Amino acid sequence: MTTPAHRLDRATTERVSLDLVRLVKLLKAVRQHAPRLHPAVDTMAYPVLFNLAHEERRVSALAECVHSDISTTSRQVSSLVSHGLLEKVSDPEDGRAQVVRLSPAGHDLLARIQEQRSTWFEQLLEGWTAQEASDFADHLERFTAALERSHLSSPTSTTSTTEH
Repeated sequence: MTTPAHRLDRATTERVSLDLVRLVKLLKAVRQHAPRLHPAVDTMAYPVLFNLAHEERRVSALAECVHSDISTTSRQVSSLVSHGLLEKVSDPEDGRAQVVRLSPAGHDLLARIQEQRSTWFEQLLEGWTAQEASDFADHLERFTAALERSHLSSPTSTTSTTEH
């Protein structure tokens, strides 16, 4: 709980609010014009790939991870499977169910996406000191965690982890 001495002023919260709205709109615009590293993969499917980087998941769990509904995630998964980027296999914990994992081609595509993103962010942060970039990353992680906690505590929320 914040004490009066630690309470943020209205002008600061409004600056954060306005700049975040601007940021979200810019990110959407940039996403629409981003080069496709695979002709059949839209950038909207990238969170699916990122969330399968280190572990296989059921589609329902994957939908929670990417903060999306199961039907949308299922369509994305089906498309990625049809293009050889994901594989569906039996769930090792329940052979009646299936999990999704990256295929070797999916791992390759994800590596290319990560390389492209790293290069882009290096360009965006050009002129920042290493300490400024590190501080920004710390503040961004803290803000994202607070937003996620708020989202998870809302009565209509059913999602649980972060989107990449």
